[in-house]
Amino acid sequence: MENEQQVIEFKRDVDLRIDSKKRYSPQGDDRLHPEVHEEEIFEKRLQTLIQHLVSKNNFKNVGNFYVDSPIKQENLKKYFKALNSHNPEWMLLGEAPGIHGCVKTGIPFTSQRLIMDGSLNKHFPNTQFIADGNKAEGSSTVIWGSINSLLKPPVLWNAFPLHPKNEVGGNRTPTHEELNWGMEILKQVLFIFPDVKIVTVGRKAEGVCKSLNFQTFAHLNHPSRKANLFREQFKACFSL
Repeated sequence: MENEQQVIEFKRDVDLRIDSKKRYSPQGDDRLHPEVHEEEIFEKRLQTLIQHLVSKNNFKNVGNFYVDSPIKQENLKKYFKALNSHNPEWMLLGEAPGIHGCVKTGIPFTSQRLIMDGSLNKHFPNTQFIADGNKAEGSSTVIWGSINSLLKPPVLWNAFPLHPKNEVGGNRTPTHEELNWGMEILKQVLFIFPDVKIVTVGRKAEGVCKSLNFQTFAHLNHPSRKANLFREQFKACFSL
């Protein structure tokens, strides 16, 4: 389904126009190598994102696994850098990291088991992610089974990128305040990957996009409840 909402616009930071007669850019030699300049911009935006993820906040009962683990920070950096080389066209946006998934890896919609068994290798054959265990997570397994049918990997992210914990340390639904903070982080991710089409996974993600007036391409049911329905919707969405 497609919502008639405001389209996100992106203004390039690099002017690629070069003087055709003089064969140089009047703005400087770096304009002759825009890919180098754009790589620097990507690195700065990624570093800004990481800094915001590890910054202090006043949330109670929220686990910040990026602060707790430099390895998870590094996994996320490796994932985004590998994604950038694919020039991704899609984003799958979920609700929040799960205790057995992203919380243990730092990469949304993944698990230690997926890293250990090589499920990410099709799209990231030269990237060595780190897993210090072999815990599986059901939804991530279903999602990567579908992702690996695509020619290019999508950006994976969550409306609230930290772990909302219940009274026993398990998963809970993010609060309105937490989602508002997550909206600002989402904007930064979309600044890194400005041309992606957003596909929401679950109602919370759909609601966040409506709050931001982001145009979404489609909505998928969360695989934790109806895995087969998710697979069918995924195939229809990506015309597989």
